[in-house]
Amino acid sequence: MDISLKKIPKEQRPILENLFPYYVYDMTEFMKWPPNENGQYTFTPSTLDFYWQKSDHTPYFISAGNELAGFVLVRRYADTQRYDIEQFFVLRKFKRNGIGKKALEQVVKLHPGSWQIRVLLENTGALQFWKSAVTNIMGSQFTLTKENDDNLIMYFLKFEA
Repeated sequence: MDISLKKIPKEQRPILENLFPYYVYDMTEFMKWPPNENGQYTFTPSTLDFYWQKSDHTPYFISAGNELAGFVLVRRYADTQRYDIEQFFVLRKFKRNGIGKKALEQVVKLHPGSWQIRVLLENTGALQFWKSAVTNIMGSQFTLTKENDDNLIMYFLKFEA
């Protein structure tokens, strides 16, 4: 299956906003967020504004063939020159097919340099995925640490690509 990334133009932002509650729902397993009073998992759309305002933030759609398969939001982390995957989401029907690994490989090629990927401690499935995906690109040339990220201890995978 052909996997591709497409930078999200501002006029397609509503599509990303439509996908985002599915990402939020997936994260509730670890973050324990409740649905709102209407039974919906929501987010604050303004949190995405930087992706069309700052040159060091880039949003991508992930496509599998001709189908929308997810998204990846890439940014420079805080005041560093390190790239960071702020959010990464693959729709359930596309999981465990290598799509996420191929998407990461393409993102890293588009943004060569220092990288990090942050993973919640509780999200052991994501940690396994990211270790495998990074190993696929870098072999054993990465570090795995636990660090504080905005008052939350997380795993950090770091590498140079």
